[in-house]
Amino acid sequence: MSEHRGVHEIPGEYHPVPREQDEPTPVASSCCRRPNCHFVLQDERKDCCCNHSYIIPVFILFVLVMIVLLLPWETIHQNENANGPVPVENPLPCQLELVESLPLGLNYSQGERESHHQLKSTFESWQLLLGRARTSLDIVSPHWTLRGLDINDTSTVPGEHLFQRLLSNGDAGRPKLRLRIVLNRSQDSLWHADARILANYGAADVVGINFLHSKLWLVDGEHFYLGSASMDWRSLTQRKELGVLARNCPHLAQDMGKIFKAYWYMGSNEVPEYWPWMYHTHINQRRPLLLNINKNHTMQAYLASSPPGLAATGRSHELDVIVEAIDKATEFINLALMDYSPQLRRSNKLEYWPIIDNALRRAALERGVAVKLLISWWKFSDPSEDHFLRSLQALNKAKEEVDIQMRRFVVPTTDELDRISGGRVSCNSYLVTDSIAFIGTYSWSGEHFNYSAGIGLVLQDMDYNNNSLRTDLLAIFQRDWFSPYALQLQPNLRI
Repeated sequence: MSEHRGVHEIPGEYHPVPREQDEPTPVASSCCRRPNCHFVLQDERKDCCCNHSYIIPVFILFVLVMIVLLLPWETIHQNENANGPVPVENPLPCQLELVESLPLGLNYSQGERESHHQLKSTFESWQLLLGRARTSLDIVSPHWTLRGLDINDTSTVPGEHLFQRLLSNGDAGRPKLRLRIVLNRSQDSLWHADARILANYGAADVVGINFLHSKLWLVDGEHFYLGSASMDWRSLTQRKELGVLARNCPHLAQDMGKIFKAYWYMGSNEVPEYWPWMYHTHINQRRPLLLNINKNHTMQAYLASSPPGLAATGRSHELDVIVEAIDKATEFINLALMDYSPQLRRSNKLEYWPIIDNALRRAALERGVAVKLLISWWKFSDPSEDHFLRSLQALNKAKEEVDIQMRRFVVPTTDELDRISGGRVSCNSYLVTDSIAFIGTYSWSGEHFNYSAGIGLVLQDMDYNNNSLRTDLLAIFQRDWFSPYALQLQPNLRI
């Protein structure tokens, strides 16, 4: 008979045979039905002594495995939620105001100045931000030419003053800032001279990315500037620029910080196939922030970027939000741009790119929305722009209800001012409708939205309000539209 019998083969009255005193103690493989257990005899009693030291490392391993398994699931659901509308919470406080640069010699009439409150200059806003900085200052700008080395003109003074403050890394006697700079490495190094000096003197860390058109300042994750002005002395005194200054606006500023972080990453890396979760955002056109602007009115706000390859999960695309703003307009659409060209340049090939142009045509023809385009004109403007503008304006003859108007904004100049290369032009880049304001950083063209790094701020009124940041932008547009510097579209316009 086998020595091993099943449990059902042991008689119920079975009792173990008592052992002799000198008989060795048998050792069982387990007394607690767990590993690492053994019998010992103590005071003629059987004790089961089990080693539980394996429990802690196994538990830690289990937790780590669950984190690895569940994190992608959570990320997926966060991404799903990022694209779906959610109820807004209480408005978040935020101080926002429009700022601009007016080139020397561009003087509005007394009535035009009185029609809207005086705006801070771009120089004043940058000085203010630099004075507020306590720990960090991040600046994105294609150009770094604050010093007018080749120009003997007093209009270079603001830029040179700002450069000296950055070189000293803030005010004397204060702790040094973490100053980081992102510039456009696609351009000739001549445009990066000041940034190289800041890096060589240890005042800033500098990286470059290709095809950069964004312009922004980000201070301490709380304050920022976004607009058309570059770190060029001409943007302070020789060009017309417009932007927005934000103070005590941490939620929007920290979201902008994610875009800056992506730029900084691109300074030494290629575009990743998939941006990690730390670059993702839940603030977009489907889930905007609700802001209490200047303790005066409530607006929805979010940031958009270009091109799509630089946009992490949840980030709205500039082109999408511009087209949506045009499609939502019911009364009017006003555009102020440096250039307007529905074309896309791919290497040596030129393609027709009618996405925004078609949206404007739909608004005017199908919904009767009044459209006004205020496009800059200067000595470097592409004459072919006139053909596209005339084609758009010609729709006025299609139906009586169609109202499309074009004007060219010309910054006044002189022979002496013309010697300044790259000055005397309006670089504005914004859209304002009956409900939405969009403030961007560059001209609207196919290559900008498809290849260039750009950024824009979208602000939308919650309800009709005749005293909001959107109406402030509308007042600026109307001031410029009815000024003597806005000329009717006419053939063979020359400066």
